[in-house]
Amino acid sequence: MHNLGRCISAILTFALRNPDSSHSHDFKSALKCVSALDDFSLMAEYRSHTPDTHVYMERYLQTFDRTKDIFLEFRSSKAMHAETNRQDWDLREIMANQRANEARYNTATKRRQQVDQESLARANLRADLIRRENHFNFIKMYYLSHFASDVQHFCSISIYSTEIGELAHKEQIKDGYQKSNKNEAARQILSQYGHQYALGIRLQTIEVLLQTGMIMVGNSGMEMPTSSSHSAPRRKLKRRTNIGMLSELCRAHEIEYCDIMEEMLSFIKQTAANDPRLPAHLTELGLHPVERFIQLEIPVSDFPEADVFQFHRARCTGTKAFCNGGARNNWVWVQTGREESYGNLRGLAVARVLALSKIRNVLRKAAGVHRLALVPVLDPINHNKFPLTSGHIRLGKLSTGRDMRIVGIGAVIGQAHVIPSEERQWIVNPWIDLWTFNDIY
Repeated sequence: MHNLGRCISAILTFALRNPDSSHSHDFKSALKCVSALDDFSLMAEYRSHTPDTHVYMERYLQTFDRTKDIFLEFRSSKAMHAETNRQDWDLREIMANQRANEARYNTATKRRQQVDQESLARANLRADLIRRENHFNFIKMYYLSHFASDVQHFCSISIYSTEIGELAHKEQIKDGYQKSNKNEAARQILSQYGHQYALGIRLQTIEVLLQTGMIMVGNSGMEMPTSSSHSAPRRKLKRRTNIGMLSELCRAHEIEYCDIMEEMLSFIKQTAANDPRLPAHLTELGLHPVERFIQLEIPVSDFPEADVFQFHRARCTGTKAFCNGGARNNWVWVQTGREESYGNLRGLAVARVLALSKIRNVLRKAAGVHRLALVPVLDPINHNKFPLTSGHIRLGKLSTGRDMRIVGIGAVIGQAHVIPSEERQWIVNPWIDLWTFNDIY
């Protein structure tokens, strides 16, 4: 259910992408309601809050309360469905009898108009009954109104999460039982969890000592200075396939050799002068050894902790199948400009990883290594701005010109979640995780 909440808005945007005039208002209300609930849910997951986040949470909840009535009809119970069907049947019989008595005085055109009017009247009465009897007055909806005030008192609302109890049942009981010999299992479960708890406390103590810059070594009483600065881990290319030339890379990924050479020359021109450049001559460039990889490990800060990182693993299999399925070439965020440019995305672009490679300049004494990614970049359709209704930016392939680019793996900042919308169009989902929600949306 937790993962569904992060995908439902993008899926709903795709399903309701082409409403007619009669449903346009209802579709917009549904998208606004779901987007506001997603915003509130992700904002509530923040581990620390400010007055601004309190205001945001209250604003998102007010928007959700104002638009949630669009889903009232789906709150109907079986008894309510039976009651509305009975009322509709009785009203249909009354209207049919009245229409039969007046049939001799009405023309065929007027009778058809009368049938349409009766159908509309029955639908309105059914909707009024549903809205009058249905409600969202249940305990989980009541909890939401207290989240903002509880954040002000307790700083975080992780205590509301039901995942804590579920994970505790697995870690404290199921894992311990599986590791026991099933003989007096309760005693072994308690012992195993006690050892696990003691080791956890020990690891946290060592981490605190490391952060303060001093740590005790063994029982000797010696102290060793350590570095308290935390630097971001490097991006890593993993799962090397083979070593060859650029021509072999093109054949493996079914890319035109002239196109990739043109992009390589463009990349070389943009390389800083103090970096060991690759040769700009096509013949020399084609002779350099190229290592191919199928995975890029990208460190992403675990918001809001600046010194804790998660790893996004962008895979790129080219045309080969992945795990007995189709080819897998993940979508990523690429930094293509300055943060003050390109609208709401602030210089970011969504691209698909087609090839990962490492090229070593063997013709220079101080051989430089370039870790590169070949990515086709998508172009924003709605002026690179998040729509107020759904919050999803639409992207599409360029109809003219090449969209292929070669960038250093340092420009790839994380994985992106996109959903196919129409032909040559995609929808960006900014609610897939806290990092995307905070840094991009």
